[in-house]
Amino acid sequence: MAQTLLTTLMVCLANQHILLSRRQVHDRPEEPAPQDTTTPDEHDLAPPKADSRPPPRE
Repeated sequence: MAQTLLTTLMVCLANQHILLSRRQVHDRPEEPAPQDTTTPDEHDLAPPKADSRPPPRE
């Protein structure tokens, strides 16, 4: 029983290593962001307008 579990664990780790190596080689590099997007500094820092009533006071 212990040998079966150890063998299974070894096979899983080997498969994980193979998949990680393949992913690192074959993943595409990230494309640069389009220039028309806003950066966080360009956002309006004002809080949103409240369209609802405040919670009731107890």
